[in-house]
This record gives sequence, C-alpha cells and structure tokens, in this order.
Amino acid sequence: MNVESISDLDRTLGCMVGGAVGDALGYPVEFQSWPAIARHYGSSGITRYEIDSRGLALISDDTQMTLFTAAGLLLGMTRGYMRGIMGRFDEYCRHAYIDWLHTQEWRSRKEGARVVSWLMNVPELYSRRAPGNTCITALKTLEVGKEVHNDSCGCGGVMRTAPIALISYLHDYRGNCNKVAAQVARLTHLHPLGFLPSVVLNDILMQILGGKACDSESLHRAVLVAAGRLPSVMSEDDDGKSYGTLWPRHVVQLQEILAKAIDLAHTDIPDHEAIESIGGGWTGHEALAIAVYSAVKHADSFEDAIISAVNHSGDSDSTGAICGNIVGCLLGRNSIPACYTEKLELLDVIEEMAHDLYTGCIIGEYERCDTPEKRRWEKKYCYFEWPKGEE
Repeated sequence: MNVESISDLDRTLGCMVGGAVGDALGYPVEFQSWPAIARHYGSSGITRYEIDSRGLALISDDTQMTLFTAAGLLLGMTRGYMRGIMGRFDEYCRHAYIDWLHTQEWRSRKEGARVVSWLMNVPELYSRRAPGNTCITALKTLEVGKEVHNDSCGCGGVMRTAPIALISYLHDYRGNCNKVAAQVARLTHLHPLGFLPSVVLNDILMQILGGKACDSESLHRAVLVAAGRLPSVMSEDDDGKSYGTLWPRHVVQLQEILAKAIDLAHTDIPDHEAIESIGGGWTGHEALAIAVYSAVKHADSFEDAIISAVNHSGDSDSTGAICGNIVGCLLGRNSIPACYTEKLELLDVIEEMAHDLYTGCIIGEYERCDTPEKRRWEKKYCYFEWPKGEE
C-alpha cells in the first residue's frame, strides 16, 4: 500500500472506524488477565469479535464518547459559521458530554435532559458499556454548574481525543489544537497524566494527517516529536504557563513511557510481554504508550496492530481504540479488513460522523439552507428535534 496516496477522507474514516474496531475487539476482554485471555482464545489471544445476540460486535463507552466529542466540535464549528464568533471547543464538548451522560441514565427531554446533539436520537447509544466512574461523576458535577475536583489520571480523556485532530487539520483550527485536546480531556480528568496524553495523541494524528508519518520509522519519529513539543504547550487556564513549567515531573514521566514503548517496539519480545512491562493501560499515559507500541511495531498492518493492542491484562478496549485511531489514520479506511467492519455496531453512525468531520460546516449566517444537504446540517448542528412522542 502506498500510504502517501491515501486521501484525507480515507484517513478520517480510518481514524474513526479504526478506533471503534479496536474498541469493539478489546471490549469483551477489558477486565481479563492475559493468562485468562490466552486460555479462552488460544495463544494468539482474541483476534475476532465476540458477537451479541443481534450478530453485532459491541462498542464501549470509548466510542460513544468519541462520537459525542465529534458532535460537540461540530456544534462549535457551526456556531462560528452561523454567528461569526464561537466559544472554546471544550465548552461545546461539555454540552455534548452531558448529552452522553443522559444516555447513560436513559434520560430523555421529558425527564429533564438538555439536548444539543442529534446523537440523542440514536437508540443504541442508550446503553451502558462500562462507563468510567470519573467521567460519570465529573459530568454530573458539570451538569449542575459546579467545578470538578478530582485527581484522576485515567484514560477516559485520551480515549476520546481523535476527532479534535481531524477537525483541526481538515478545517484549519491547527494553531492551538494541542491545547484544545488538553482542555477537552481536562473537563473530566484533572491529573496531568489524565490530560497530557491527549496533547501527544493529537500531535501524532496531526503529523500523520500532514503526511509526516507513513511507516513504522516515521511514526516512531512523530511520537518523539510530539513528546518533545509537549513541554512548550501553553495553558491559558494556568496564567499562560507552559506545561513543562506547570507539570515538569509528569511531562517527563509521559515522555519516558513513550520512549520505552518505542524501544520495545523494535525488539522481538512477544507483544503481550512487552505490553505487560508498560502497564495495564488504565491510566492515560499507559494507555497511550501501549497504543503507540502496537502501532509502531505493526504499522504496516491494521489487523496486527489492534490484535496486539487488546491482548494484555488491562484496559483492552481503550488501548485498542487509541491504537485503532492511530493506525486507521495512518493506513486509511480501506486497510481495515471487512471482518472487522461488517458486524461493527453503529458503523453507519460512525461513518456519518466521520463524513461530517471531513466535510465541515456547509451553512452560514447569510446563506439559505436551500439544498437537502444544508437542511440536514442545520437540523443536526443548529437545533435538534426529538421524534414525536418523546417530548
């Protein structure tokens, strides 16, 4: 495959669908140890989906929240196009995440839900798929207008980051997108190792989209470049100080675990052993490092990369999702084998959201919504209508 000829649309679809594929493959073994996985699935671990009674491979909260991240970003983008001014992207994501919270509580508008996203009209999203306690608790706090206080370094921030790079690269929000990634993750995860990994992942994806990574070696370099730039990112929420000044110990800790992951990717150590030496992936920095390890080691094969990323003792769906984002973006949608897409839950919704991220806002303040596409966009991102009977 000539990865240099992959289109932006193919990379966008690959990133979004790839993340969902890694998530769905890893979800059944999320809380299992590697020995238990090997006993049940064989020495290669899980390589094909566990299918539910409907014949589908289920996504987890990782893909759910990624979709709501994308919805929030597109709400913000549309607001800017329609009004000529917009707030920070994290504010729009906050509203979208509260919508996601309502799906986890099976709450509709008649029960007090404030709806901003068309995703609220997707019945399958009203499913609890082991949502993280940190996300649930933080969003309940934000919903009532209070300030979140926690010290969580869980991976619930980095697992939902990918759409930020896509909208930033495709629609020229590039100037501060690394900072935006941190701000969005920081809505729920306030420990530096809970939001700094989002900065690095965003930077890696931006480099892939910009053509600076096309194989294992260049992806290796992209990871090191992203980690090297991390200390100089400025935090406007902390008096404009740099991350390196604010959190020097945590910056170094993240850089070191990423360097370890890359070093391991160039050895012959079996994947599950290498990953076990990195950690379980429950924290943001460990989850990103595991995903980087698998992506760098198997940069030429989407299938090999995600199989590597989910077969370990730990947070398999999150490490699979992040790895799927990276390798899907690197190799494109067409690199994903049909066996991973044909039975993927909500594939149509995931691809619809990817197309919306790729297209971007197609309406404006002084334009008539005089085509079906423009009316569709207006309905999805300017206001939302519940189906009759749901009021």
